[in-house]
Amino acid sequence: MSDQIKGLCFALLAMFGGGLYAIPYRLSLDTVAPLPVIWGIFLWAFLFSLPGAWFARHQNKFSWKIAGITLATSLAGLLGNYAICQALSQASPTLLILVTRIEIIIAMLLSWMFLKELVSIRIWMAVVVIVAGIIVMKMDSLSFELKDWSSFLWAVTAAFSFASMQVMAKSIINEINPQVLNVSRLAVALVILWSLAEVRGGVADLQSIEWKWLALAAFCGPFMGRVSYTYALRYLTVSKAVIIGSFSPATTLMFEFLVFGTLISTYEALGGTIMLAGILWVFLPGLRRNASNSTVNVVK
Repeated sequence: MSDQIKGLCFALLAMFGGGLYAIPYRLSLDTVAPLPVIWGIFLWAFLFSLPGAWFARHQNKFSWKIAGITLATSLAGLLGNYAICQALSQASPTLLILVTRIEIIIAMLLSWMFLKELVSIRIWMAVVVIVAGIIVMKMDSLSFELKDWSSFLWAVTAAFSFASMQVMAKSIINEINPQVLNVSRLAVALVILWSLAEVRGGVADLQSIEWKWLALAAFCGPFMGRVSYTYALRYLTVSKAVIIGSFSPATTLMFEFLVFGTLISTYEALGGTIMLAGILWVFLPGLRRNASNSTVNVVK
């Protein structure tokens, strides 16, 4: 199997997982409070990730910087997942997946601010396009009351939290194995949540079907979605991986209709398409350069 085929398979798995996880997440929230849901998903994600972290346990070193960033990523993960819970309780899973795609652009801007990475004019223009897309999403009931924007703000909060996790992880990526970091921050988050009486009581009342939904959400999102995307980058350019992953809302849309029988509105679909177009526009030059390099190699 060629590297391109391997990369495509991993990218498709990442797209599928990234689009599907919101469905069992939403089903869990129908009967369980947000914080116990988050604890259950983190527990399953921890168990799924533990074997990989165990094999990579020697590929890291301890420092107070690593400990601090591990704690910070744990808190960011908690905030991001709580924001997902709030967004899913107010809006459709497809809308959540569409809005949280801006995580990519937010991560680039945070890298520019804190890691001094260069940001091209394309990214700033993409931000304008994304804002325009969000406005179009609300065209059918445009209002500046906070309650009307609540689901969008929670989705943006989730995107910001996960983007900040990426940037913080990147700052120590050469000092600790990513799988070890992931397991460590999940373990810290589990301990923090378990200190709350609401979580302990809620977890004790979980039924077997609810544990199954939590396991499926954890497997599709934090495990299959994230891990497959990481492996896809071994064989594909970032541009190709991002473009394939941008079709994950289509997966969510299909399963949302099959499970809940609901669809997003025309304005929401149009605004989401505008947002995705802005994100894809940032990465298209890299795709074209890769295609040109491939052509040159064939000619040689």
